[in-house]
Amino acid sequence: MYKTIAVAIICLLFFGRCAQQIAPTGGKKDTISPELIQSIPLNKTLNFKDNKIELFFNEYVVVDNITQKLIITPEADNPYTYKLNGTSVVLNFKKQFEDSTTYTLSFGDAIKDFAERNPAKNLKMVFSTGSSLDSGRVYGTLRDVQTNKPIFDALVGLYNISDTLNVAKQKPYYFSRTDSSGTFSIENVQIKPYRLIAIDDKNRNMLYNAKDERIGFLDKPVNTGADSVHYQLLMALSDNTPLKVQRTIPKVNNYTVVFSKAIDQLKVNFNSTDSLPYLIENGAQIKFFNVEPHADTTFVKLTAIDSLGATTDFEQKIAFLPARGKQRQKDPFAVSTKPDQNKAIASAFSYRFTFNKPVQKIDESKIELLTDSLTHETLKNLTYNWNPTKTELSVTAQSASKDTIKWEIPHGSVISVEGDTLERTLLKHPVIKDEDYGILRGSIINADTAQQYIVELLDEQYKVVDFHVGNSYSFIHIPQGKYFLRAIVDLNKNRRWDTGQLDSLKQPEPIIFLPEKLLIKSNFELNDIHITLPKSNL
Repeated sequence: MYKTIAVAIICLLFFGRCAQQIAPTGGKKDTISPELIQSIPLNKTLNFKDNKIELFFNEYVVVDNITQKLIITPEADNPYTYKLNGTSVVLNFKKQFEDSTTYTLSFGDAIKDFAERNPAKNLKMVFSTGSSLDSGRVYGTLRDVQTNKPIFDALVGLYNISDTLNVAKQKPYYFSRTDSSGTFSIENVQIKPYRLIAIDDKNRNMLYNAKDERIGFLDKPVNTGADSVHYQLLMALSDNTPLKVQRTIPKVNNYTVVFSKAIDQLKVNFNSTDSLPYLIENGAQIKFFNVEPHADTTFVKLTAIDSLGATTDFEQKIAFLPARGKQRQKDPFAVSTKPDQNKAIASAFSYRFTFNKPVQKIDESKIELLTDSLTHETLKNLTYNWNPTKTELSVTAQSASKDTIKWEIPHGSVISVEGDTLERTLLKHPVIKDEDYGILRGSIINADTAQQYIVELLDEQYKVVDFHVGNSYSFIHIPQGKYFLRAIVDLNKNRRWDTGQLDSLKQPEPIIFLPEKLLIKSNFELNDIHITLPKSNL
């Protein structure tokens, strides 16, 4: 008997393993999207008065982040909950929709099939709480003005025209989001004039955050009628928030004032005979240095101009921390250069030294430019100039060396306002060999002779490699690689690109790109590469 039971157990184990289920392999993957077979209400229903919407599909579905992906226009301010019932989805709204209004529900990819998560395509419902459907439409494309690239998932909104419109506090009445090609379409809109504005809306709150979100807009109201045209909006950062002192950093040796955003210009006026050396750091802060003699507390008037040209005055009190030790600990005195250390430069070159403290004294006769073992040229005999805070020294020079250019700065030759000296510094740069670089030349077609233009050469990351002001350009010593070329219409002739401002309906300065990317080769010239301006920019 025991033998029989043992044999039975062994057979069960053996056959049990043989019968183990394995997921089927192979076969075609399901790529078919779920299909909407019925809805309540029906699409394009009139006089809809309920607050419940139900969608029926031909297979089991799931809901994916519907609260973020479902776009309801006009903006309803009507919270809802949803319920998934196998092959159907029910939306229950807290209240009824506004009377005599056409609503559009665009689901995006919020509803997908259960098995493979294929999203329902072009899933959209339109209904009206009145006796007719609105037929207005606005469509177009959205691009970044500085890169000419389409912008994906930006919010494009229609706003009711008002003298008090504030997109930082008011949501659009109708809206849509751009696809991967930067295209947008807002349909079933009430026919009347609107303001058309696009924002990045990174946090998806449908409000404009000027600190880090791009914006694009049209100067004039748009027409939403049947004859609506294709609109093109260009987006750019335009921080119009008021300039403020964000914080101060008092130390024993220095006192730093940090602004809430970058400043373009800064004027410093001390309120008495007392004054302090200072420098501007990172474009957004000013550092004052504690040098004797000076009063315990110093007052200074700061006049700051931001990138939009807005001027703000500040009355700032400067009070250094008291020294606790016998000797104050100072930050090391250092220098950086442009071009960077070891970067190749031409035999005729411009050079910039940037010091981390204002310079009190410099011995031009000891700082030398070495072009070979026998040729030493002192700074005293070169052309140079200082910036107002005496922290940047710009030099133009010519070298006969074919291999290496060197700067030698001896110990003690540069002394800061804190009385410390720059340590001995040796800077080396290989000399550019013309055959290792390319040349690019061209001009601007349809240029207005009364206008000023800036032509910029950009690398593939849209970083400016070189620029030229004028109607024609010539770039030399270009490293081999791929580049973009663009022209800025410098409307105010300040030799830089200026962004726009919604409050004054001021558009960014126009930028026109050469359509194709350029391949620059070593020891090769590209001539007659012209940028053609459209007539609208003349």
